[in-house]
Amino acid sequence: MKKSILIMMLLAVSTIATAQTAKELVAQAVEATGGKQNFYNLGNVNYDIEYRTPPGEGAITLVGNETYVFDGELSYAAYTEHSFSGANGKVVEGYNGKDSWVTFDGKVSDDDQANGIARFLRKTNYYWFTMFFKLLDDGINYEKLADQKVNSKDYNRVKITFGNKVGDAQDTYILYINKETKLIDQFLFTVVAFGLTEPSLMQFEYETIDGIKVPSKRKYIQAENWDGNAKGTNYAFINWTNIKFKTDIDKSIFQKPTK
Repeated sequence: MKKSILIMMLLAVSTIATAQTAKELVAQAVEATGGKQNFYNLGNVNYDIEYRTPPGEGAITLVGNETYVFDGELSYAAYTEHSFSGANGKVVEGYNGKDSWVTFDGKVSDDDQANGIARFLRKTNYYWFTMFFKLLDDGINYEKLADQKVNSKDYNRVKITFGNKVGDAQDTYILYINKETKLIDQFLFTVVAFGLTEPSLMQFEYETIDGIKVPSKRKYIQAENWDGNAKGTNYAFINWTNIKFKTDIDKSIFQKPTK
């Protein structure tokens, strides 16, 4: 009996130590990317976005401009192309920290599906941009996985999961942290909100703006498995350009229009 208790205690201590090690690796990656406090001190961001999935049936295109305020996670976008919603013309989405909304050519939509897509994009696009600085938020679980070599580079791998009350959906991420640079070079992820529980692989290139390394050129593809092997070669891509931090923003843009 005493031996069983001792074994359980040792396993518990080992699990805690592993989680601490994993979190420390993530903390190093956050610092290498520019530092959490340095990022949030910039206050807000505005940038152009272009998102295109591979051509063919069901292809999705988003082209427009995004604006976020970090305090309250406010999110706004004005699109000139928005095939995700099946709309033509100008599409505007907003999220005020509590409620989301969408307008089509200036008219507020009361369609549940359109508003659901707007909420998903407002929260998801904000998360993609701020993700590396949110990895130390409360409610996150860390697990150190076996190291892996990718394209002759050595990586620490950390599995990220979320508590039940963290976010609209609890996705799973596996971060590939470059042992030399401490930067996250790629990650695997799910999109549970859309029923995608098999992993996709996200890869990116950084550019440095105001001391922050922004993963502004991004591409992703379905992965064969959780070992990070791509399934095929037909990538979707997301480009962020004209990125400007600390701009003058009228916060009324995040509120739902009255008309």
